[in-house]
Amino acid sequence: MPLKDLDSEELDVVRDCLRAAAEGPFFPDWEFATLFGLERAEVKSILQSWPDLNENNETVVLAINNSFNNLLGYPHGLVENWSDFIRVNSQEVARIYTKWRGGNVRNYFDGFM
Repeated sequence: MPLKDLDSEELDVVRDCLRAAAEGPFFPDWEFATLFGLERAEVKSILQSWPDLNENNETVVLAINNSFNNLLGYPHGLVENWSDFIRVNSQEVARIYTKWRGGNVRNYFDGFM
């Protein structure tokens, strides 16, 4: 799952997904910690430390993984807000997620860490 294997445009999308998760309307506050295994403030803190992320830190990995997974699989019903936060479509996000994970995620539940 190394970020170093992603190009600069793909890294921009990772940052977009972290921002969408932390600052966007996609996940209600009351459910955020359950979905992410992290508090929203923790994901915001990781976003604020960009690009100096330590992938040896489990919190960083959870934030990235669960941002991708929940944006792609959680029924947020806010597709119209997607482009306000993320510069590419969901198919491209899924491709980058697969590349970062080092393999395909078959479904939403398989993507959880």
